[in-house]
Amino acid sequence: MIVIDGSYGEGGGQILRTSIALSSIFREPIRIINIRKNRKPPGLKMQHLHAIIMLSKITRAYINEIKVGSMEVEFRPNGIYGGKYKEDIGTAGSITLLLQAVLLPSLFADSKVRLLIRGGTDVEHSPSLDYFQYVLLPYYRILADISIKVVRRGFYPKGGGEVEVNVIPKFSVSQYKNIGDFIRDVGSIGSLDISFEEIDEVNIYSVASMDLKSRNVCERMIKGALAVFSKLTDVKIKKKIEYVNTLSTGAVITIVANKKYPFGVDLLGRRGLRAEIVGKIAAENFLEILKRRASVDKNLADNLVPILSLVKGSFITPEITGHLDTNIWVVKKFLNSLNVKIEKIDDCYRIDIR
Repeated sequence: MIVIDGSYGEGGGQILRTSIALSSIFREPIRIINIRKNRKPPGLKMQHLHAIIMLSKITRAYINEIKVGSMEVEFRPNGIYGGKYKEDIGTAGSITLLLQAVLLPSLFADSKVRLLIRGGTDVEHSPSLDYFQYVLLPYYRILADISIKVVRRGFYPKGGGEVEVNVIPKFSVSQYKNIGDFIRDVGSIGSLDISFEEIDEVNIYSVASMDLKSRNVCERMIKGALAVFSKLTDVKIKKKIEYVNTLSTGAVITIVANKKYPFGVDLLGRRGLRAEIVGKIAAENFLEILKRRASVDKNLADNLVPILSLVKGSFITPEITGHLDTNIWVVKKFLNSLNVKIEKIDDCYRIDIR
């Protein structure tokens, strides 16, 4: 059994999500201790609890008795099984963070997987739903066929969002007696080496609750972004505006580099911050990635680590975040022969995982 100290590095939910995902794929029982030890409050939050519960259904795993606030989890997976799985976080807990834990293992199930999740689609400290759809999913689709349906958006505090994800696996880990053979075959699809390249198209997704339509919040967020993007030349900018029925008021803008290996940024609107400023900040964050000649954004970087532990590859990130460092540390707990090189390149870092 692998014992993982949940207080390592940034000491948040990332350790838990990555650990149970890799435990499921590599068929390695784990015990995570000191979960969110230095956070207030410490222990499992509702979204973490539901991630464990949902993945335990998919993997027929044994888990110890856990609840919100639990500091230790034992997780013993018994395969990855296709089927229809539902989970209601019951709050505005992040759907996209829950998917970080359950989607990667689902790519290697023994048959089709259908995930129905309720909670918050666009909430603080997590990827926006559009970032998840248009930045993260293209990388997961290297490993399986995936479709996503947004049934309803959900903002803080009431949530009420609903997302459906359907997966048709290309590789089934249950067909392999030797996990090394599984890794070899998955790796045969070719390494994922993402280098910097100039962009020629940017997509802006501007979403707000219906009660903000009279104040033109979506249009104003885009206006703020376009003022910054006036500095871009020879770049086509596409815009999508969407007002949605939600239980709580909210707004979010997501900006995506539309290319084979996309990257992006997102930003939630908040009370007291004008919509134009939200768009302006998001666009400035996006331009900073281009200015530094990175090939991925800092949030994409840590999400790529578990994927690259399977297919191998490299990318250029603008910074080494706590989440990135933590995911590298967790992955090496499962694959101690994995070679991870970090090289400083001007204002960025090249991460090579083989």
